[in-house]
Amino acid sequence: MSKKVVSLGEILLRLSPSNYQRIVNSKSFEINYGGAEMNVAANLSILGINSVAVTKVPDNEIGEAALSNLKSHGVNTSYIPKGGERIGTYYLETGYSIRNSKVIYDRKDSSFAKSHISEYDVEKILEGADLFHVSGITLAISPLAFEIAETFMKKAHEMGIKVSFDFNYRSKLWSLEEASIKIKRILPYVNVAFAGYLDFINILGFKSETCYEEDILKCYEELYPKVLEKYNFEYIASSIRKTVSASKNIYKGLVYDGKSINISKEYEIEIIDRVGSGDAFTTGFLYSYLMGKSSEYIVQFATASAAIKHTIHGDTNIINKSDIENLFEKDSFDVSR
Repeated sequence: MSKKVVSLGEILLRLSPSNYQRIVNSKSFEINYGGAEMNVAANLSILGINSVAVTKVPDNEIGEAALSNLKSHGVNTSYIPKGGERIGTYYLETGYSIRNSKVIYDRKDSSFAKSHISEYDVEKILEGADLFHVSGITLAISPLAFEIAETFMKKAHEMGIKVSFDFNYRSKLWSLEEASIKIKRILPYVNVAFAGYLDFINILGFKSETCYEEDILKCYEELYPKVLEKYNFEYIASSIRKTVSASKNIYKGLVYDGKSINISKEYEIEIIDRVGSGDAFTTGFLYSYLMGKSSEYIVQFATASAAIKHTIHGDTNIINKSDIENLFEKDSFDVSR
């Protein structure tokens, strides 16, 4: 029987100039649909998971197009209410070489940001689920969105459903102080946490003697046990990215299971589209976690999933399980078959 995952978050309309153009001189924009948790929902469905998306979209053609995008990847959209005035939007200017990418958000007062917990039958939506996933972005969107996320997390915890949380801190959405207060409030319900050392230091308030040295692994060796001593996570997963340029990164992943830090292969990546790579890492972890794989397999699968996403245009990681395995097992990525 297929595993069931419920993902809560805002679906976003992404508008981007083509061919690495700048926003200021672009005469047209390319449309994609994404959003952190919606990317995870789509990616998991592509890998064969029974994936349920929970969001809200406006009752117009743009809302229908957003839902059609999710449905095209096999995502269950039957619990998504319609209403409100607008879909959350962001503009992405893709960087190249020495020019960094740029993101402009236009999501204030979106349909999801103004939705209310009364619009969701939480227990019915979670019925039969193996895991519930949400990120800090949803917590930050609005007080109403935070209430929805917290309610789902508490109910999932009560029902014995695993809860996955990606810190996903965005400084354009909220301050570190507000993030610290609200994230600490929901962490008792979390089983799997996706976070980096800056989240541990800046949001959770842990002190470090090693994180500002060159060897970043020492930082994680110091902080992972401290975090797990305070919070009852089964796993903590992190990625390490060295930016050579906007179009070239060196990337690897870490998974801590309370006993040891498992480290992935390192990938040197020429980037087509970096957006959604963190969600691809999350997806790879959750898929292999739900399949009962070892920590060593999980970190390799998650990192290879993220590495491949950098080479795929759009927010969704359109890739299958065998292609991901081929990358970390055979150092190849062959889609010719």
